[in-house]
Amino acid sequence: MRAVLIDDDALCLEIEATVLQNVEMIDELHAFQSVNDFISYICEEQVDVAFLDILMDDADGISLAMELKRIQPKCKIIFVSSSREFALEAFQVYASGYLLKPMTEDEVTSVLSNI
Repeated sequence: MRAVLIDDDALCLEIEATVLQNVEMIDELHAFQSVNDFISYICEEQVDVAFLDILMDDADGISLAMELKRIQPKCKIIFVSSSREFALEAFQVYASGYLLKPMTEDEVTSVLSNI
């Protein structure tokens, strides 16, 4: 499974990338801190699943999910957030999952097994 991850917080991005790299179902992972780099990548490369932070300085994850679905309609979206506050809104853009930070390998595996 080809995955992408975006989080504007460098430390969170590093921790989340480490967790995702240890998930056996993920064959390839590309992590981004920049929204522009993320958009450029998904315009060029097909991905199976995207892990999106919801609250970022340059963009919000909900809007980014809508853009991703426009570019790659079949891509599954899993939101990663430090807050439960946006869960309902996340599922309104057809999210396949919602993980609270810090996510674990078991949580990721469970969500990926259901999509």
